[in-house]
Amino acid sequence: MIELLVLALTRVQVAAAAAVLLVLLLRVPVRNLFGARLAYGLWSLVPAAAAASVFPSLAETLGVGAPAAPLAPGLAIRVATLWLGGAALFTGFMIWQEQRFRRAAARGKAGPAVMGALWPRIVLPADFETRFDARERGLILLHERTHIRRGDPIANLIVAACRALGWCNPLIHLGAAFTRIDQELACDATVLALKSDIRGDYAKALLKVSMFRTASPLACGWGTHPLILRVSFLKRSEPDRRREVAGFIGLIALSVATFMAVWSLAPRGFEPGALAPNLQMNAPQAAGVLPLP
Repeated sequence: MIELLVLALTRVQVAAAAAVLLVLLLRVPVRNLFGARLAYGLWSLVPAAAAASVFPSLAETLGVGAPAAPLAPGLAIRVATLWLGGAALFTGFMIWQEQRFRRAAARGKAGPAVMGALWPRIVLPADFETRFDARERGLILLHERTHIRRGDPIANLIVAACRALGWCNPLIHLGAAFTRIDQELACDATVLALKSDIRGDYAKALLKVSMFRTASPLACGWGTHPLILRVSFLKRSEPDRRREVAGFIGLIALSVATFMAVWSLAPRGFEPGALAPNLQMNAPQAAGVLPLP
């Protein structure tokens, strides 16, 4: 059982890392062609690839190729213990980050941001009323409410869970960082689609908020992302409806293709009977030390 857990964790990490590399290659051209919202949607390829790696692969279904050599039970236990221990430590680190952010928010020294995944609320700095004028305050609140409507806090919670399970996988952490950037660009695009005449005031609000830092693994905040990139994209017009629909169809097709590619390329795992010799290896020795009647 432990051997199968280690195999599943390894497969998930390899598939997710390959999907992250694919998204990193596609995100910029997709953003230029189909807009920031479609580029953010590319990150759905990572969970699609990870999910495909858990299912029995094509090679296992057809019985093609040599099965993987089973791990020794002792080695599998050590690997699983190390992996899960690292995940627990990384989870504790993220909880500490979140608690520190919440304490700063209680003192009025954090935000603007959305805090909380299941019950999100908007966090504002103590000087919010004096630092920003009425129009800027309205745009900031619209931005944060858009995060909530889009489900971005839940997405951040899922990303945090993936980082905890993939704590030893640098590509997972790299993908998480770029996911947050694309999330903010997609939120900006959604806000501008609601109100197209706010680009100048929106850019001014970004400049004022740029000094804030949102050091939380879950919060959605303005001040944590590349300012120059975001302001430059405010000058671009969003793609028309027809191109957005074409991009959405292409994204669905790419997700299905990614799932099928991982499923068809994954090698065979352990043979069920190959685990038994490892478990029964010491049985004769154990029988030999039993006391005589």
